[in-house]
Amino acid sequence: MPQVSIVFPAYNEETRLPTTLASVHAFCSEEGLDFEIVVVNDGSKDGTIAAVENFAKHHDGVRLISYQVNMGKGHAVRKGALAAEGDLILINDSDGSSPICELLRLRDAIGSGADLAIGSRAKHSAETKVQALAYRTYVGNTFNRLVQSLLLPGIYDTQCGFKLFKRSVAHDIFKVARVDGYAFDVEVLYLAKLSNYTIEEVPINWNNVEGSKVNVFVDSVKMFFEVLHIWINALLGRYRRDEHQV
Repeated sequence: MPQVSIVFPAYNEETRLPTTLASVHAFCSEEGLDFEIVVVNDGSKDGTIAAVENFAKHHDGVRLISYQVNMGKGHAVRKGALAAEGDLILINDSDGSSPICELLRLRDAIGSGADLAIGSRAKHSAETKVQALAYRTYVGNTFNRLVQSLLLPGIYDTQCGFKLFKRSVAHDIFKVARVDGYAFDVEVLYLAKLSNYTIEEVPINWNNVEGSKVNVFVDSVKMFFEVLHIWINALLGRYRRDEHQV
């Protein structure tokens, strides 16, 4: 059983993903980790599948899960997390915006008692630096204020795509989660809160990488309605653990 599984949701990532895979594989190998990389191809129309298969020919420990219809990032993450076999499961973005060495910060947080550790661009630290576009930061902060007021007070960055779970915690949460869109992070963290799991928000280094699939304005509106849907489900008690449905 691997020590850590690194899960990548991927949609049309033939350009950015190979570089990220190479850096992750090299780092984990240098650290002497027993690891696996799980790439979930979320209905890509480009050469993502071929890029992953070519990488896997020359690197051990790479698995590809693929389906033809684009279902959304939340769906892809859920598929990958439930298929992952590592003691720890890292959800990572294909663009490599969060350097893989930040895994050690999150692992330390779990070693200190957290059930899941989430990378944060909003919590400041003298040891970390965030390079983000100003308008994306503004929109992200506005979204976070909404999320804090409705569901997750005290969590300042739900959307950073760098989250580490104990395997049992990840499987417990993702078996219940249902949101397929970009707001899946909010639902996942809300389910963790309901289950009284300890969430540690950890400042990490982060760099903006060109080629984002997120349309800040269009997708932010979709995320707003997804958060409202999560909030309504919470009010109606649809997240009760005995029902296991949304």
